[in-house]
Amino acid sequence: MKKQNAYTIVDEIFMDTLSTIYQYFKDIPYAIVGGGAVQIYTASVIAKENHVNTVKNIHNLSFMLRRTGDIDLSFQYDPIELTKTFNLIIEHASGNYQFHSFNKRFVIQHGQRRLNLNYQTEDSDLKGISPYYNDIIRTAMTINLLHKNEEIGIKIAKPEYLIASKLTRIKPKDQIDIVMLLNAMEKDGYPFDSEDVRAILKSVQKQDNYPILIELMDSV
Repeated sequence: MKKQNAYTIVDEIFMDTLSTIYQYFKDIPYAIVGGGAVQIYTASVIAKENHVNTVKNIHNLSFMLRRTGDIDLSFQYDPIELTKTFNLIIEHASGNYQFHSFNKRFVIQHGQRRLNLNYQTEDSDLKGISPYYNDIIRTAMTINLLHKNEEIGIKIAKPEYLIASKLTRIKPKDQIDIVMLLNAMEKDGYPFDSEDVRAILKSVQKQDNYPILIELMDSV
């Protein structure tokens, strides 16, 4: 059974949300983390590989990605000003979307469809690799996507941080995401540094999970 309110980047609500992030937060230090970032990076690599200009034109892309109901963002910005920006989005709402603001969660709604923006404002909000919170934002990669004839630049955590974070939990969905990232990085020619991941894990006392990464790398 398909999980309700779970999407891939092919779904309009997902891409419209990324467009909103670009419109309101492009000048604010942030990084998308978690499964949303995995989708964004993977889809951009597949688009380049298939020489298409939008993810909508990738055949069967929705079946290649793990669905999610959340996009997680880490911000390096004053929380009060951040709340004001979210309120501004609500004030400027038009069309078919409704927006709802909660404590560190912003909901985008289109009819019965809802997508959560979960956001963090300090290192303690980031589970697993919280000491790296500021560096994750500082070293964020910008992924350019075309949406409704507009190029939007979306900032995501670099793969080493995405993988290290997932290795601190290593649920089945995390393993799926890691394999997706490994495949995408290979296609993209990304210079992945597994030793960087090892060092991150060691610093947060999760070094025993590093062999899982090696096994997954060998399987790709």
